[in-house]
Amino acid sequence: MTRVLSIANCKGGTGKSTTAVNLAAELGGRGHRILVVDLDPQGHAGLGFGITADPGAPNAHTPLRGRRGALGDGLRATAADGVDLIPADRHFDGQIVAGDPRCLAEALGPLAAGYDLVLLDVPPSAAALAVCALMASDGVIVPTTLDPLGLEGVRQFARAYHDVMLRFDAARLGLAVAPMRIDLRTNVERGVLGRLRTDFGPGQMVRGIRTDVAVSEAFALRRPLRGARPRSRAAEDFAALADDVVRRFQIDQRAALPGPPRGRAEGFSQVIWA
Repeated sequence: MTRVLSIANCKGGTGKSTTAVNLAAELGGRGHRILVVDLDPQGHAGLGFGITADPGAPNAHTPLRGRRGALGDGLRATAADGVDLIPADRHFDGQIVAGDPRCLAEALGPLAAGYDLVLLDVPPSAAALAVCALMASDGVIVPTTLDPLGLEGVRQFARAYHDVMLRFDAARLGLAVAPMRIDLRTNVERGVLGRLRTDFGPGQMVRGIRTDVAVSEAFALRRPLRGARPRSRAAEDFAALADDVVRRFQIDQRAALPGPPRGRAEGFSQVIWA
C-alpha cells in the first residue's frame, strides 16, 4: 500500500536533499503520511527539518552497518504536518557490513506500511548504498541542474539505474528527472533542458524548481519552504512537482505492491556508478 521512491543522482549538488524535504512537506500538508529516510551522511535532509540523530541512537544507517535494532527505533516526528524522519548517521563511512543489497528493503518493510510515501535521500558517491536504496524502491526521482555536467550526471545515473533494474528487478516504476535551480534566460540551460527532453522523453520528465533565494533561507531556518516561505515561487514550484510525482508514481491509487525484489544478490557492490 506504500510507494517508496529514491531521490538520487550520481552527481552531488543537484538538490536531492532540498527535494526530499520540500516534497515531503508539501505532500504531508495535503494529508499524506510521509516518511523521509536520510541516507546521506551529510544529514542535510534531517537538517532541513531541524533534526539530527543522537550519538549512538538507531538511525537510517543502522541496518547497513549490520547492527541490531529495528529501523523504526530511529523514527523522529518533524514539525511538518504528516512527515516523520529517520536521520542519518553523520559518521557513516559508506561501508555496507550487511552484505545483502536487500538489507534496507527488509528493514524498511515493517515500517513502510504506515505511510503513503517513503522518500529515500541517497548520497551521490556510495555505489553500494545506492543499490540498496534502489532495491528498496519502486521508482526514482532524479534532481539535476541544467548545465553540461548535470546532463552528464543524469546520463551516468540512468545507465547505472537500468543496470540495477535489469539485474535485480528493482525500482520497476522507472525514473523521473526533475530540473533544479532553473533559469531559462541562459542559452546553456535551455539547451540542456532540450537535451533532457530528447534523451528521456516527456514521460520521464517532471516539473522542476526555479532559482529562488527562499530555498536557502528556509534551510537556514531549518524548516521546509511550505512553513518558512509559503508564498515563494519555489514553494509554488514544489507544489507543482508534488502534483507530477503523485500522477507519475500513482501515489493516490494506493495500489498493492510486490514485496522486496528477489533478484540475485551477489556482485551488487560491483555495479558501475560513474
